[in-house]
Amino acid sequence: MEVTVYEDPACSWCWAFQPVFTAFAFEFRDLIKVRHVMGGLRDRPAADIDFVVQQWKKAESVSGMPFDCGIWKKHPLRTTFLACRAVKAASVLSDIAAHRLLRRLREALHVEQTPLDDMETVLKLAAEIGLDTEMMKENIASGRAEALFARDRAEACQHGFGFPTMVLRNSFQDMPAVLQGAVPYTDILQALSNLGVAPKQRRRFRDSKEHWSILFKIHPRLTFAEIHAITSLDKSKLAARLAEAGVEHREPFYVLKETAKPHHVPAHAAAAPKTPSATIPSAAEDSGHAAASVFTTSPSPSPIHPSPGAKPTHG
Repeated sequence: MEVTVYEDPACSWCWAFQPVFTAFAFEFRDLIKVRHVMGGLRDRPAADIDFVVQQWKKAESVSGMPFDCGIWKKHPLRTTFLACRAVKAASVLSDIAAHRLLRRLREALHVEQTPLDDMETVLKLAAEIGLDTEMMKENIASGRAEALFARDRAEACQHGFGFPTMVLRNSFQDMPAVLQGAVPYTDILQALSNLGVAPKQRRRFRDSKEHWSILFKIHPRLTFAEIHAITSLDKSKLAARLAEAGVEHREPFYVLKETAKPHHVPAHAAAAPKTPSATIPSAAEDSGHAAASVFTTSPSPSPIHPSPGAKPTHG
């Protein structure tokens, strides 16, 4: 099943959506291929900073994800397009590289007060997770990243989607399910059911070393909200269980101790030739390799017709 996500690294509601989406990526890792489309939130400073801050606070309250609104007093973003181009530059290296960079950019902006409208800063974040920044610079200078981003923007504009929007397609012969906004997980499960996905294809978290390892291959750093959404463990006992499972608290994130460098993407993954997708190891094939999930950046070959539903959100 192809899952297309229309998003932007600086979209607050995309960050707020991560507990739901990460749970989805974990439980249906053997079924889905995720395609990230960088729609581009804005190419100019926000007209009303107070409104943006209010949206961040609302997103934090709804999702439980960490937000630091201080960035808007420190450095109001001039554009989100630069970060989108960087993700597309990374996608030329590999889908795993793009997935890792998208996550790192979100963490940096929403939690660490790091502006994403300066390419030097963005490339430092890419280097931090082990990406080949020289190749990224080449992809940007050559115009390749811009061409990929322009294609993404054209696709998003064609459908008029806000961010985040998910499009689930079981086959190109079937009508897709369109979920607009930071929808609850129950909406995704209902959409999957409508598309004929059997309940047995949902692979729930088991409190085992194997599943903890698979979980932290989706993102090397996870928030409490994400871990709770995936594990469904009792909140009052979760902190103690995380310690027992070898998960270290590095405020506000949690890192599996066996992954000593939580951001690093192995050189062979970062520089690998472009492939259609990269897959989370299943329970049977998990070998400890630092793969991302089923993330791909290939274009969608057929049109999408939005179905009635929740309004998309912007942030």
